[in-house]
Amino acid sequence: MTIIKKILSVLSVRRPTDFNSHNHYKISSMIRLITIILTLTIPIIGQTSEELLNKQFPLSQRIIHLPPDPFFKGRPYYLELVSDIPEDSVTSASLFIATEKSVRYLEFPLENYHGLYRFRYDPLKIIGNVLIYFFVLTTTDFGIYAAPLTDAGKLDPVVIKPVDPVEYYNRR
Repeated sequence: MTIIKKILSVLSVRRPTDFNSHNHYKISSMIRLITIILTLTIPIIGQTSEELLNKQFPLSQRIIHLPPDPFFKGRPYYLELVSDIPEDSVTSASLFIATEKSVRYLEFPLENYHGLYRFRYDPLKIIGNVLIYFFVLTTTDFGIYAAPLTDAGKLDPVVIKPVDPVEYYNRR
């Protein structure tokens, strides 16, 4: 039995041969089919970056991020997050990143390697003169942690303006 026949049988819709005599069955079955397809193919979307920026997070030392300093123009860097949360308790870890040229934050999933989460920033792929980013980590017990935070528990995205390496060393 094909997948379409299975879906039609589950929906208790008449076979395609019966549609010619009953147009209302055709319309209602198509609406049901489209609804099922959309439900199965569209991922469940979590909170948007705008919602995250307005959310209050627990002040905790469970996740730590130190921005790279100095941050030179044109060079790739690893943006890293360290966590003491057990790997089997983490459902997702993400980096939200934007530039002055982007309209919204892009979300990149991070993989865990013994509590270290990394994203390789490549200036050829993410283009801009100012880099703005923050990290979010969710756990199986519905906890949500973010970095960096203000003293009030609000997100305080890192803002980095890459510097020219020659200028940087001439100033030193």
